[in-house]
Formats: sequence, structure tokens, C-alpha cells
Amino acid sequence: MAEVIRQRRMQANYLNCSNGSKEKAFALLGVGAKTLDENPSAQTKSRKYVCDKSATKSISGYDWTTAFDIDQIREQDAINFIVNIGENQLVGEDAETEYVIVDLDQKEGSTGTSGTSYHARKFNVAVEVASFTNDDGEMGCSGNFLGKGDPVEGTFDTSTKKFTAKSA
Repeated sequence: MAEVIRQRRMQANYLNCSNGSKEKAFALLGVGAKTLDENPSAQTKSRKYVCDKSATKSISGYDWTTAFDIDQIREQDAINFIVNIGENQLVGEDAETEYVIVDLDQKEGSTGTSGTSYHARKFNVAVEVASFTNDDGEMGCSGNFLGKGDPVEGTFDTSTKKFTAKSA
């Protein structure tokens, strides 16, 4: 059997666009998103012991980010949410939200009869809008989702757009 490289389309990305409302409103970040490159950026520490010639290294944490490059298709809720942060130069909690990466090739049981629940990771993020680009007259936007704390593993139902944290 041939080994198959996982395709990017097997991950769906959702952004909570509820703007502080108690009711979460996750919107698909798909059409208009040209790149969403996840960068775990492992942080290391190194220590050399007197009995060793070489250092001992370990992973001490992560400095997680996801770089984005999007077309300004304002009819897309997630894109409109991102562009609004940059245009209005929002800061603090106004520039923060939840970002969910859903593995569409890892189905998790079934939710009712729909069977639309998949393995997912939820990140609290600050949305850094770095630039508004002009590509031959078409407007774009680039920046980063900056991780805030540890990710939460769980499931995401793509029909109800609800994230459920995995129980410990």
C-alpha cells in the first residue's frame, strides 16, 4: 500500500467571530484564506553537566503561532472579523478570540445521526494584523494568530460548530 501525504484540505480552520457575545459563533476560515501555516516553535533549554562532553537539551515550552495570508472577501465572516481588527487597530481583548483546527480525516464517533464530529485543537489567540496588501488592485491581509496559553484538545462538530473539550 502506498503511503499518502496528508492534504491541507483535510484540516478545517474555524475562528470565533462572536465579538465578546456569550454565544460562540465559529466561522469557517476557508474561502479567501491563501495560507494558514502553523508554527509550534518549540522552546528549548540546554544544560551541560560536568561528566558529559555534550549538552543535554529538552523542550521547555512552545511559542505557537499561525501565519495567515488572506484575500479581503468581506462576505466571509472570519475574514471580515480579522480585517476589522486591523482596520480599527483593536487591542487587548478586542483583538483576541478562539481558533480551532479540525482534523477532517480523524472522525470522532458520531454526534447524533449527523456523524460530523472530528478531532480538534482549540487555541486562544491574539490576532496580529501585520499588513494590508495590494495584489494588482486586489486587497489582501497578512499577519499571525498568536497563541495565548496551552491548546485544548477535543472534538468539533462541523454541523453545529461546537467545540467540546476532551475530558481529563
